[in-house]
Amino acid sequence: MQFDNPVNTTIFRTLVSQTHHEANQKAPAALPFFEAIRDKVAACSDMEASYKSRIHQRIRDLSDQTLNLLVIGQKGAGKTETMKALFGGHDWQADQSDHTQQVTRHELNQLTIWQAELPHYSEPSPQLVGELGALLSETTDNGEPLIDRVIVVLDSASSNIDDCYLELCHTLIPMLGTMTENRLMILMNKADKVARHIRGTSVNETMPLDAEIWLDCTAATLRYRLIHNAGIQTRPLYYSALAGESPSGRPYNLQKLLANLLEKLPEEKRLLLLNQPFTLGDEQWREHDDKKIYRQSIENLCFDGLHLGARDGDRFGGQLGAFLGKHGRALGNIVSDTLQEQMGVTV
Repeated sequence: MQFDNPVNTTIFRTLVSQTHHEANQKAPAALPFFEAIRDKVAACSDMEASYKSRIHQRIRDLSDQTLNLLVIGQKGAGKTETMKALFGGHDWQADQSDHTQQVTRHELNQLTIWQAELPHYSEPSPQLVGELGALLSETTDNGEPLIDRVIVVLDSASSNIDDCYLELCHTLIPMLGTMTENRLMILMNKADKVARHIRGTSVNETMPLDAEIWLDCTAATLRYRLIHNAGIQTRPLYYSALAGESPSGRPYNLQKLLANLLEKLPEEKRLLLLNQPFTLGDEQWREHDDKKIYRQSIENLCFDGLHLGARDGDRFGGQLGAFLGKHGRALGNIVSDTLQEQMGVTV
C-alpha cells in the first residue's frame, strides 16, 4: 500500500538544492578513484589513443552523477559505525546537520548519506515519519527517486529483531510504495556478538559454524517473511562493522558488504561508491565468510562499469579483462591495482 504522507513532500528539496548550490560555488570535489584510473590510463603504453579516449569519456559521464543513500535502523544498531567502517577517512564530525530535524545528512564525494532512526511501529514519532515520508517521496529533476537505496541496519544480536521486521512492514515499506524492492537493502550488524553469545568466551574463530548457521537462519527467516507478508525480495547480509567481541580483533564481512552495495546500486552510479575516503588496511577488509571471492566481484563490477559492453569482468585464465585483448588486460591491471590502493590492502 502506498504511504499517504500528510506533510509537504518538498521539505528536503530546499536542503538538496542548497547543498548543490553550495557545492557549485566550490571547486569540484576530487574523485580519487576516477582520477587514479584516468592518470594510469593516460600513462599506459599498452592502450591506443582511441581506447584511452573512450575510457576518459566514460569517466566524465560517470562523474556527472550523484548518489543518495538513506541509512536507517534502531538506535544502537550501528548505522554510523557501519558508514565509518567503510568510509573512515571522512571527517564525520565536520558535518553540520540541522539538529531540529530527525533525518540528518553527511556529504562525501558526490555521495550524500542520509541517516535516521527506524520509526517504532506502535508509537511512531510524527515528525520522524513526516520527514522520512517526505524524503522518500522526493524526486530528482528527471522524475527519479532522490534516494537511490534505503539501507536498513539491524542488530543481529538483539532479542527484539522481530520488532524490526514489524517496523519495516508497518512504517518503512509503505513509505517506499511501489518502488520498494529495488531500493531496499537489509544489513545485520554485530555478527561477532552472536558468535560470542553462542560459544561464550571460549570461541577462537572469527565466525564459528554454529553461529554462521544461526545468522543464516535468521536472515532466511527475515527474507521469507518479507516475501510472504510484503511481497519484497531481499537477502539480508550479516557483518560486524567494528572489531567488537571478535577473537580476530577485526571487522567481519566488509568486503562482502561493499560488493553487495555495488551490485545493488544503479549501474550508472555504483562506481561513485569507490570515490570515497575508504578506511584503509588489510586488518579492515581481511575477514569474511569465503563464500565468494568478494574482491573479484568488486573488480568485475568496476571493470564492467568502465568498459562498456563487458560482463562479469570478461576474465580469461583468472586475469581480469584478458578475454578482451591487450586493452582489456591493461584496464584489468589498472582496475585491480587502483582498488588495492583505494582500500589499502596488500593481498
